[in-house]
Amino acid sequence: MKFKAKVKNSELTVKVKISSNEVISERELDILEKKNIRGLLKPKHRKRYIIDYFGPAGVSLIEHLKKPVTKYEFFFIMAQIVDAIKKVEDNNLFLNNLILDLRYVYINENTKEIQFIYIPVISNHIFLNVIGFMESIAYAVKLMPNQDVDFVAKYVSFIRSLNYFNISDIEAYISKEDKDIAKQIKKQSANVSAFIKDKPKDYYEPKIEYFNEETSILINDEETGLLNEYNETRFLYSYEDEFEENFHDNEGTMLLVENEGCNINLQQENVRFPYLERKCNGEIISINKPVFRLGKEKSYVDYFITNNNAVSRSHADIITRGKSYFVCDQNSTNHTYINDKVLVIKSETEIHDGDVLKLANEEFIFHI
Repeated sequence: MKFKAKVKNSELTVKVKISSNEVISERELDILEKKNIRGLLKPKHRKRYIIDYFGPAGVSLIEHLKKPVTKYEFFFIMAQIVDAIKKVEDNNLFLNNLILDLRYVYINENTKEIQFIYIPVISNHIFLNVIGFMESIAYAVKLMPNQDVDFVAKYVSFIRSLNYFNISDIEAYISKEDKDIAKQIKKQSANVSAFIKDKPKDYYEPKIEYFNEETSILINDEETGLLNEYNETRFLYSYEDEFEENFHDNEGTMLLVENEGCNINLQQENVRFPYLERKCNGEIISINKPVFRLGKEKSYVDYFITNNNAVSRSHADIITRGKSYFVCDQNSTNHTYINDKVLVIKSETEIHDGDVLKLANEEFIFHI
């Protein structure tokens, strides 16, 4: 499948081109067109192999997660994912047709509302990895400074402990982390509207946000009436008049247009992150995230290891939890070692200052 998206006049439009061997499910398309299902972009079947989707203005989730996110917003995103899946099941839709890809899930940056694309086709899809999708957000997220980051590592451990996607368990975990989120989602479920906010202006009138370094509180300035630096019309991808030309393939490089003013480089001042020294060339790698993945596939990891085919695409994670650090092998082909001791797959092993971390035959010295 191929995707193109743009925002114009405060509305998000996503065009999806399906494969020629896939058949549109008229039953599902009819449900999506007639019902207002919160969390799903509304489709309009334009051509045989092309479906247009519409919703409130938003950016891709992968783009949004590059900006500092609070703990509340992190779990609010997770709660909306669970809620959208429940909506799919409640409306007798096929869960595997839900697109769970950070590049093609959209979020309104004012209301923090998530919008998914559901492809109403009759086809044999592979099993939808909801757990993997929810875990991927933890790797992509950038957190607000001056806040405890342990919750990300704990969340990853919880997600990995699940044998299968269990709505009740995940909802209970989110509620334990923040009861207000569960109440907010429940309140929204009672509304007939397909959207979180009732007033359209909430989706396109930006709220000025700034970070108070003394209190570590994110403050919304709703009284100034000021606009941020974004233009109301903002393109996410190159968008041609003829949809069939210059398509962006979801297997290729994502063509996101990033606003340099949004790529804020804020450090986690209350957390001391470790670093690695790559022995073959002396390169220093800062482990600057609570969950940091290493491997040889650039699009999957936080640090990609070049010129070594023995390393797996997603080889191992380094997890920061308080003042302790752990390594978790991600089912790599040639194993992960600490001081030449092989690690148990998918199990966290503590690592200390001066230890030698080896991914297959690639060695690093771990420093705090």
